Amino acid sequence: MSSAVLSIPFLILSYYFSDGNIPNTPFFQATMQVVAIILFTCLTWLLKKFLNTRHSFHDTDNYIDFLIATNLFAGSAVIVGLFLPSWTEALDWFSLLLIAAFGVAQILFGIKLLRLPDSLNGMLRPFCFMTITTGLFTSTVVFLPVGVITGAIADIMLGTIFFQAAGKPEDPVTE
Repeated sequence: MSSAVLSIPFLILSYYFSDGNIPNTPFFQATMQVVAIILFTCLTWLLKKFLNTRHSFHDTDNYIDFLIATNLFAGSAVIVGLFLPSWTEALDWFSLLLIAAFGVAQILFGIKLLRLPDSLNGMLRPFCFMTITTGLFTSTVVFLPVGVITGAIADIMLGTIFFQAAGKPEDPVTE
């Protein structure tokens, strides 16, 4: 839920800091990037662990690993660009390519996740469709701000899935 709560304010703050007239702008932007990377990595890793342990579902493992790696590289490129202005343009192009690849991976992840046999209390299909929608907006790069909003909605759905799963005991493993 914290990812959903922070994503839209971070988007607004990044536009606010983009003019560069605020002291310590690179520090604030880098801090937001680091927090976003950590939140995304933790949330996505927890999703992978949940799918693997609760449902023995491994069809999305490669997509999840790719999403984590791409997010890490894109976020790191942004951070480096903040402190090395001569590299900013090249790193911005690199980040845009990674963002487009990230969006495509989200689409493929959402499609693969639809194969999960459990409906996750009716949340699987809406979460998958919102993830696919987010991937479509993200992959175009032009509609990335809309993708941030749909991503926040998907994060709320994922948080709901996690909260519901926390209330259900795991199936005992038969030996």
